Amino acid sequence: MLNWGGCPVEPPPLPFSGPPVPEDEISIVSDRAEFQLDGNATFTGDILLRSGNRFLRAEDASFDQATGTLEIAGTAEFRNEDFKVSGSGARFSRDDGIVRINDASFDIWNVPARGTAGRIEIRQTGKVKLRDVTYTACPPGSNDWLLSASKITIDQTTGVGRAKNARMEVAGVPVFWLPTVSYPVSNKRKSGFLIPDVGNSERRGVDIAAPWYWNIAPNYDATITPRLMTDRGLQMGGEFRFLQPWTNGVLTGEYLRDDDKTEKDRVLLAITNQTMLPLGWRSTIDAIDVSDSNYFEDLSSGLASTSQVSLDRRMDLEFFNGAWTALLRLQDIQVIDDSVSTVDKPYKLLPRFGLSGYAPQGWLGFNYRLDTEIGYFDRDVGVTGVRGHIRPGISRNINVGFVQFEPGVALEHTRYALDDTAPGESDDPERTAPIATLDIKTVFERFFNKDRFIQTLEPRALYTYVPSRNQDDLPVFDTIEADLNIVQLYRTNRFVGYDRLADANQVALGVTTRMIRAETGVEFLSATVGQLRYLSDSNVTLPGSEPVDDNSSDYLAEMSTRFANYWRLDLGYQWNTDETDTRKAEGRLAYRRDDKRIGVLSYRYRKSLLQEIDAVLAWPLAKHWNFVGRFNFSLKGNDPLERFAALEYETCCWAVRAVWRSNLTRRNGESDESIGFQVVLKGFGDPGTAAESLLDRGILGYN
Repeated sequence: MLNWGGCPVEPPPLPFSGPPVPEDEISIVSDRAEFQLDGNATFTGDILLRSGNRFLRAEDASFDQATGTLEIAGTAEFRNEDFKVSGSGARFSRDDGIVRINDASFDIWNVPARGTAGRIEIRQTGKVKLRDVTYTACPPGSNDWLLSASKITIDQTTGVGRAKNARMEVAGVPVFWLPTVSYPVSNKRKSGFLIPDVGNSERRGVDIAAPWYWNIAPNYDATITPRLMTDRGLQMGGEFRFLQPWTNGVLTGEYLRDDDKTEKDRVLLAITNQTMLPLGWRSTIDAIDVSDSNYFEDLSSGLASTSQVSLDRRMDLEFFNGAWTALLRLQDIQVIDDSVSTVDKPYKLLPRFGLSGYAPQGWLGFNYRLDTEIGYFDRDVGVTGVRGHIRPGISRNINVGFVQFEPGVALEHTRYALDDTAPGESDDPERTAPIATLDIKTVFERFFNKDRFIQTLEPRALYTYVPSRNQDDLPVFDTIEADLNIVQLYRTNRFVGYDRLADANQVALGVTTRMIRAETGVEFLSATVGQLRYLSDSNVTLPGSEPVDDNSSDYLAEMSTRFANYWRLDLGYQWNTDETDTRKAEGRLAYRRDDKRIGVLSYRYRKSLLQEIDAVLAWPLAKHWNFVGRFNFSLKGNDPLERFAALEYETCCWAVRAVWRSNLTRRNGESDESIGFQVVLKGFGDPGTAAESLLDRGILGYN
């Protein structure tokens, strides 16, 4: 079945069977044939000529041995896997493999496209030349758009069509005329203008972007985008992509000179790059910079862009082999939220170097681990300096029956060399503490439902002991207290970062169960419940935080299941036993049948912070109508965060899309509304479905 602009069309079957004929040979079958001594021949009746994967069908033909040509006086049909051409007065040349057909109609299956021509020339190289042409990518029975030209050349190898003296008609009405034009006839890349975006926004006015794509080379390309915003001015944007076997990346830039509202230049620069280096090293660059803190709020659309408060700029040099990993990082973070005070802004890393090694089942059967790091932290205000960290550790796996024990010990040492400390404070504080752990786990399995399914039960207990150390004199460069979750449950330090090591005398208890289809091994359900039990108080804190004096942590529960082929349900829950209330809750129900039938309903709750719902739907409304919508609503603030609705009318030949969007654009709660339009002539380039272009912009659960 052929997909013609999204509509199925069945091409007629090839009119022959049997073994293929070599390219340098011609096989002719006819009702009657006459051969002369000089090698010439005439054929009458139903004639079928084959050479390679091509064939020519006709009624009357003559073959000239001297020139190697077959002349057809009446009707003829040429076909291979890609073309079908019908006409009269055809000629086939054996030596150069060229077929010429007059007064022709054609179908090009791999584009797909069709049309008529006064003359068609089909070359063995894959080029097709047409004169006095009408051309459309609409399926049979529809001429909603039509390109007429004195000459068209289609190159299947490059995927490019070129037309001379071209006239475009839409619904029979002439739209434009061009002396020459080129356009893509396949999904291969082609230089030229892409489909423009036209819209209107309260913050930007009428917004028109006309991207021009430059196919520089097979592994290089660029997109240059002039963008006119009537309330802001003319912005120029560009994106350059490169790809080599050893490196790849994207360079992006945007420049708006003298914004009509702010009377300032607005600039965005970004780079992403990954390069494979010799001896197992790899470099990664990921950096973005904007000229001002309101750049995304003023010039971007969508909650994912306008809600950004910081931009990461980092360069990594990494090393990997079987036992060792190393990381050298330079990092700076641009804070674009003016409400963040100077003393709360993150430090720069200039640089940080970490080296880690792991050797399982080493000398005497022990597992050996070493984690080290040294970094320089810099900022305009406050304490700065160098932090060094080292943590050697050793553990061993002991199997007793069906239970695995892994006792382990480690020693953690952190030392600083500080500048700009307060009077009386040490400029070289340090901390040293041992860590002891005992990890116990096992797996039970059982078959059920006539051995069609396997259920596992996986209990785990991790005991951790870390003695208390006074760490009030240590600075806080990059350390935070991690949010409690199933992963954090089994970590030995509740802090992320080396500026604090939590004292601990605790047991992490958890159990996981999985449901697996025995025949395929596919997991269709998993559920985990866990809790931390504190055997003594934990006194180490970050500035402004309180010690942990509870007997236990909150209960944690997670569940994920796939069912009924297209459905997935994910649930998460955190329950506080002391206050008998919910700390966190989240759920996501997703349905995905295909790219046009998607539904996602999400709920998120964080006590005293947020409570919101997010609903997404992409669905065909009728034969030609598609809908995409999102509704993101804050139940806590009783305000919508983001709403959009896109309506698409799509035929096998063209599509029209309209998008309405309303979302928060400023952190003070101000919102913006915009509406945009897009017209797609299929076969002249298609940017994808409305669902793809809208749902892929960071919507929860789509990917």
